[in-house]
Amino acid sequence: MSDPAISFAIPYHRGIHYLERALASVVAQTRDDWTCTVVDDAGPEPEAAAALVAGYADPRLRYVRNERNLGLAGNWNHALTFADAPLVTLLHSDDLLQPGYADAVVRAHARHPGATAVYTRARVVGVDDEPSFSFPDRVKRVIEPRTSADVEVAGEAGLERLLRGQFIFCPTLCYRVDALAAAPFSDRWRQVTDLAFLADTLLSGGRIVGIPDAVYDYRRHGESETAKLTASTDRFDEEIVIYDELAGRAEALGWNRAAATARRKRIIRLHLGYRILGDLLHGRTAAARAKRAALARTRQG
Repeated sequence: MSDPAISFAIPYHRGIHYLERALASVVAQTRDDWTCTVVDDAGPEPEAAAALVAGYADPRLRYVRNERNLGLAGNWNHALTFADAPLVTLLHSDDLLQPGYADAVVRAHARHPGATAVYTRARVVGVDDEPSFSFPDRVKRVIEPRTSADVEVAGEAGLERLLRGQFIFCPTLCYRVDALAAAPFSDRWRQVTDLAFLADTLLSGGRIVGIPDAVYDYRRHGESETAKLTASTDRFDEEIVIYDELAGRAEALGWNRAAATARRKRIIRLHLGYRILGDLLHGRTAAARAKRAALARTRQG
């Protein structure tokens, strides 16, 4: 095998039925100069996961298991250490790659050699791999730059757009390994880990490039950590905190437009309003009250 152009690292804990499909999507890539490592974060299915990887009998695939659970950010950071190519994608174990993903991001990095990362557009799917409607994701489609060309997200303009709504699907990102810090993801967060990384990148002068290719399938399902955190106020509490912090950091750089966008928190308020309505329609009055309290907190920063 020639030197790999891209590595896939799959942070994994549970959900062997999803992992099976994720691995199949890696093997189906139109280019073959890749490696892939499944990094099991001390999950409950080690035998099944190891057997799944071994069943391919493909030297490009390997399975490793953490001795202890590192948590989301910890396992993401650990998974990155297994990259043996100049580029790496953290493929979520419940998502899917379209066959042209690797080729699209490798070519994009060649066009933009200074980019910290390249992201693609994504198709939102449900448990059956079929397209699924999601109101928050539909809003992202409105916020994201609509162009058939590559787009650069950088500086104050990039941060301001990101704070209007996180239109970048984090797992679509393909990172340039030599542009990453030793542990780029903070274990301080459970929900906004990706937003923190993206904002840190822009605030430190990095740039991220988006390509118009929809070559990633992002799965929405009730078992995901995102779904669980959204059902409560946990995700919104984190978003309020990080938006206030980013407002201060932007102001320190003289990025006043981005700071003002962070202070307003319009996208958080819109999402909370949508979730409150859903809770009320389904009779979840206690959950609606908790989210109304969170909505009030968005005005306190």
